[in-house]
Amino acid sequence: MDPTQLLDDCERAWREAGEPSAVDRTDSVVRRTALVMEALVAYVLFAKRSGLPWDTVFTRWPACTVHAVALSTQRESPGLADLLSEARARVVTARPELGRRRAASKAATDDEVWLTAAQEAARSLGWTWRPPTIADLPDAPSLVPAPQVVTAPPELRLGPGAGSVLLALPGGPDAAGWQLAADGESFAASPPHWVLPGPVRRVEATDPAGTVHASAVVDPDTVLLAFAADGHRLPLDEPLPAAEVHLLHVGTLETEGGPAAVVELPTPYGWSGWTLSQVSLADVTRLRTSGAAPGRWLEVAVGRSFGWEGGVTLPWLAGEDGAPVWNRRPALRLRRRPGEPEAQHWQVEVRRPGHETVLACRTGAPGALLDPWEHVPGPLLGPYEILVHRPGRRGRRRLSAFLAEGVEATPSAEWRLLAPQGGLVPTRLDLRSGGPVTVSRSAVEFAPYETTRDLVLRDGTRGFRVQALVPYSEVRLELDGSPLPWSIRPLDIDAADLARDSALTVRLPEQAVAVTPELVLVVEGTTLVSLQPERRVRTRKGDLRYSLAALTDTVRDCAKAELRLLVAGQDVHVGTVRTQPIAEGVVPDGTGLLLRGLRHPGELTARLYQVLAPWRQPLSVPVDGSGRIPLSAAWRSAGPLVVSLHAGTHTADAAPAWPSLRDRDTLVLRRSPWTSSVVDGTAAARTTEYLGGRGTLPRGTDAVPYQWIVAARGRDLQECGAKETAPAECVQALGEAGPDALLGAADSSLRSGELAAALVGSGLAALRIREVTDPVAVRPVWRRAPLCALLLTAPLLPYLSGDPAYQIDELYPEEKELLDEVGQFLGSAGTEILSGQDDPSRTVGRFDGHARALNELPEIQQQAVWRTAGVVPRGLLDTDTRTAAAWQAFRDRRTLQYYTVREECEEWLTAVGNFLDDGHPLLATAFRDREPGTLRSPGEAWMRVPQFSLGCALIARIAAAGNPRAVKLERGLRSLWASVAVHTPDLTAVDLALAECLVTAETVQTTG
Repeated sequence: MDPTQLLDDCERAWREAGEPSAVDRTDSVVRRTALVMEALVAYVLFAKRSGLPWDTVFTRWPACTVHAVALSTQRESPGLADLLSEARARVVTARPELGRRRAASKAATDDEVWLTAAQEAARSLGWTWRPPTIADLPDAPSLVPAPQVVTAPPELRLGPGAGSVLLALPGGPDAAGWQLAADGESFAASPPHWVLPGPVRRVEATDPAGTVHASAVVDPDTVLLAFAADGHRLPLDEPLPAAEVHLLHVGTLETEGGPAAVVELPTPYGWSGWTLSQVSLADVTRLRTSGAAPGRWLEVAVGRSFGWEGGVTLPWLAGEDGAPVWNRRPALRLRRRPGEPEAQHWQVEVRRPGHETVLACRTGAPGALLDPWEHVPGPLLGPYEILVHRPGRRGRRRLSAFLAEGVEATPSAEWRLLAPQGGLVPTRLDLRSGGPVTVSRSAVEFAPYETTRDLVLRDGTRGFRVQALVPYSEVRLELDGSPLPWSIRPLDIDAADLARDSALTVRLPEQAVAVTPELVLVVEGTTLVSLQPERRVRTRKGDLRYSLAALTDTVRDCAKAELRLLVAGQDVHVGTVRTQPIAEGVVPDGTGLLLRGLRHPGELTARLYQVLAPWRQPLSVPVDGSGRIPLSAAWRSAGPLVVSLHAGTHTADAAPAWPSLRDRDTLVLRRSPWTSSVVDGTAAARTTEYLGGRGTLPRGTDAVPYQWIVAARGRDLQECGAKETAPAECVQALGEAGPDALLGAADSSLRSGELAAALVGSGLAALRIREVTDPVAVRPVWRRAPLCALLLTAPLLPYLSGDPAYQIDELYPEEKELLDEVGQFLGSAGTEILSGQDDPSRTVGRFDGHARALNELPEIQQQAVWRTAGVVPRGLLDTDTRTAAAWQAFRDRRTLQYYTVREECEEWLTAVGNFLDDGHPLLATAFRDREPGTLRSPGEAWMRVPQFSLGCALIARIAAAGNPRAVKLERGLRSLWASVAVHTPDLTAVDLALAECLVTAETVQTTG
């Protein structure tokens, strides 16, 4: 259908349905306005992509335009700019290709353009309408500009209960989503927060308006994060306060000036290898952790430091990100360092988050205690942002506080214990308020499986959402030393995981452990094993950790066993140990799916992935007691599905990755009806058609991200019912796309490791790039696909060598900015290699006698040897990252044996060695450093993998430099290299980066 005809039909339907009044603010009208606004924005974006004038939508849909804009400019409305931004975000979420830079349209969210368009549309209809001004609004103060709304930067903080590290995202629960990039991985998140899946060096958050906010997280030199008692992060470029703080660190704490009172808490979710300590710094002058670089001490404030003093918080209420709620406002202590003159005053500004309007401004001398809200009219309710800075200086400190003056809360119990059959003991929270402040509920009843309830505090004109909660007991599982999320439900534990250095941690009130609770294994009513908690002197008394490895042999012949905790006279069910999968299979069943052979008795969540659209976010659906998974019509006709089963309720904390088909709790529904969804001809829809066996592979830059995803997950897609030849055709298409394919990888949201195998198979690893034609376009690729960005930046790498022949001052500013990204991605080892120094970690990753000895150990001991690898996020070529990549290859050594035992592998290794010996001494040395030594038998052929991987990468990067012999050799070994790279993605990524640095260093030596 012609787009303009579609617009005319939509306009006619709108007029026939009746046009709402501009003063009607009912929920139905608000929803209808938002829906129409979203449609209008989508048409503007589609028009831009289709080559139509962007204002076509306004001329073809005039009545819709006028009413949507008119209703959006009413005083009670959030505002036209906000509605446009939210509408655009929803459209981009549904159609990611419309959010890319080449397809974006400024007109889609420019409120001035929309106001002008609405006036023109009204004129064409013969209506009289003009945009309202401040003077038109009732009770509006004259000559006072409307507050400028801006997006506040995200804030790193310690999550509720210190169970996670999260990034607090500004915006309400219905606000548009954010795009995040963390050390080369892409994530999508929505307010109020995003839980970090583990330690990262840096997070870049792009708000719905397109503004990028950068947040440094882990500094590998200090390996320590500091948080105030209320969970807010403390900057390490200022002295830490001489008070009680939470420190998240690697290694043991070392102090000077006096001892620190330390209590160790359970490690936050995802932060394996780190320690969370509650520390009093009252007598400490400076501190460091044993894992920090030499000399990296952190000072503790001798004088006064920034912080809240006085005031009273409501322990039963919290902001949406876990921030405390103050019902008596605190005072702000201004920082004062020893010897600092009192004449250098601080300036304190009070604002609302996201607004530039200053509500109050005060000044104070260093060390003074002042009330920032003294001149702010009451009642004081909601979040406030405090900016503290020196007049005339650029740096400033940002603090925040949520106030709720006049609100009181009283619980029926100060701690909720675990109930015997699961969940928590029910409790009640009574709330009271005074003056103009009101609470949406006067009493909150917490059911067994409720930990928080949403409340709204109002001051008569505005409402602010808070969470009501009572501290509670919870349990969690650790596997291989990595903590999983906390749960109030009995845990579902696969018996096969018990041997993986597993442990169960229970959090109880301290008064409940006067008698040490026992953890018992019960089978058919009989207690078989009794476990005592580990004795950990410096931990919180109520946090009990039980090692589960001793249960491995006991449960081997049991169909099911229960873990029960004997505490405070109660027998509490805390876990079920399964020796069989959750379910045997899945089949279509009327309006959904049905699990066959369901063995899980508790709450269960199914996460569904579309095989024909593997780029879409999975759908999480609760499974009912009979094993049914209800689905909408769209999902019932989406084609083959991958169903990943998880015990308990769905949590949005962890970013869902593509599931492993080898997981026995992952099921595949191959024969499932599929209805074509191609309507607008987008690259995503056409790729779905292609995977379903209809049509040809879409080409063009907009199709490249989808080609990457199909190429990376091709084997799984083939196994699940997608087109058999799709992965090979996508790999070929990527190779033909050349540099455009490397640029498009940034939009695929794949990790560098996931991209590595496709880079190899497509020949892009050996792609020759003579110059960086558009540095501005390459720079964003460093955030989301850094390995591809490195290959695109390769022509500029010699300028990092320091050689006189390559003067960095010769480059344009954009090229210098591009090179600034290299060191951050590669790490210090990469910088040293590029400058002509020896590789400081040249033998890391080699499989020699140590790997042979490790192969003979039980798996649990192998895990212990490699446990420290990757604890601290570092550059790609630093020792820890290389060690973690080698460990990944070592774990898959039995599969790799199939490829490396072949005679052709040995022949290619010989050919690579001969080529490097002929004129490439630096590269030949690196290649020999990876030799495994003499193999004792053909069964040790897997030990050749690291040398083979590096040798292939060296040949590829020499080929990219234009060597014709290397080009021919790379084409011959590509097939075997791609097969190995599928099982060693991280090692392949490391070796490609290492090879590029070595080849660049050799080139500089030759030309210099």
